[in-house]
Amino acid sequence: MTSTNGAATDWAKRDARVVQHPHGNPQDPERLVLVRGKGSTLWDAEGREYIDAHAGAWLTQVGHGREELAKVAAEQMSTLAHFTIMADFANTPTIEFCERLVERAPRNIAKVRLMSSGSEADDEALQLVRLYHHRRGQPQRTKVLVLRGSFHGRTYGGAELAGGRPGIGDVPDNAITLTPPWPYHTELFGGENLTDFCVRELEETIARVGAKNIAAMFGELVMGPAGMIPAPDDYWPRMVSVLKAHGILFVADEVVTGFGRAGAWYSSLDYNLAPDIIVLAKGIASGYMPLGALLLDANVADVLDGAGGGGSYAGHLVAAAVASANIDIIERENLLEASRERGRQFLDELGELINLPVVGDVRGRGLMVGVELVSDKATREPLFGRFPSLRKDIDRFLRTKHGVIVGIHGGTIALTPPLVITAREVSHVVDAVGDALARVNIHTGRID
Repeated sequence: MTSTNGAATDWAKRDARVVQHPHGNPQDPERLVLVRGKGSTLWDAEGREYIDAHAGAWLTQVGHGREELAKVAAEQMSTLAHFTIMADFANTPTIEFCERLVERAPRNIAKVRLMSSGSEADDEALQLVRLYHHRRGQPQRTKVLVLRGSFHGRTYGGAELAGGRPGIGDVPDNAITLTPPWPYHTELFGGENLTDFCVRELEETIARVGAKNIAAMFGELVMGPAGMIPAPDDYWPRMVSVLKAHGILFVADEVVTGFGRAGAWYSSLDYNLAPDIIVLAKGIASGYMPLGALLLDANVADVLDGAGGGGSYAGHLVAAAVASANIDIIERENLLEASRERGRQFLDELGELINLPVVGDVRGRGLMVGVELVSDKATREPLFGRFPSLRKDIDRFLRTKHGVIVGIHGGTIALTPPLVITAREVSHVVDAVGDALARVNIHTGRID
């Protein structure tokens, strides 16, 4: 175990010398050096305590410090840590885990492909949807439909699905963006019913591009990084119906929503969908092991049988064993219902903040809860667009004054705690967020 002796400032200096943080600011010397966790609580190197309303990037479903998961990992490591599942190699933990994934999935799902992260899984899904059509004699089907502002990983394939990212080189012009189902921003739909508008836009896009050229649509069932945006209940069923009619595959990106984060094993079940591919990661092992997966429809699996992919760590025995034990905890402690119940509590208590000048919308599904911040309620102008420094100021105020760790994404405070969070802890988080936002000076962009 790494020693935690010495001041946190020493750890921060050592970190600054050798660790490059994604989205980090090299000019900012502050670091929050975390050393321990239990349930929904974290401790830093100086012994300060925090409520974790971030779940380490929305993935620690069963909470921190689960000794039973550590024991499962140690036992598997001491037996057989890993061996490839390429070709005809197999192992019992992976077989049992994949059986459990399929048992809980929509009925059309038949096979599982394993890899090490959600980004890898999205990238492989992009390759597979094109390979599917190629093997069926339609190699020209290469274009993909995505929602504007959606996120599908950090690989080059993820960049392609995002329509490109500055500075990484040319990205094929294959991603076609559609209007996101964002109920708060009614201006996106020109006064028309949201779902009617989006379905019509989809049909017109298919007619313009040609169904024969489109491989698939990728969709986050609840848009996470864009700001915790759940679609209306009729949106995905109607959109998928149009896709199916044109032979376009549907890839449900459930990297965030799966394993109880949005209140169900898979949000595809909540929406009564039968996706051709479901992308999983994050809560699949509650972050105790890096793991991602693709669930394949039976027909899709047949066409893709024998195709390569997955990588060296695909089917990692320890990851599979831990992920299976993670399922046991979620079931034993009824954490799917807990996600729904605590999510309702968040929405009820946060609803009182809607009258604050900077709060535009409060929304969520399960424990994917968002508070969208605005500088003008009439125009819905993003608060951070006007005052960029407030993003960090609010984050640090919540940590230092209230001992609460949150995420801030897409102009929204994202509240995504472990599913084991208690009612008392939810109220503490809400009070902290309310205090921070009540102190924001809408004219100066400062926290008074």
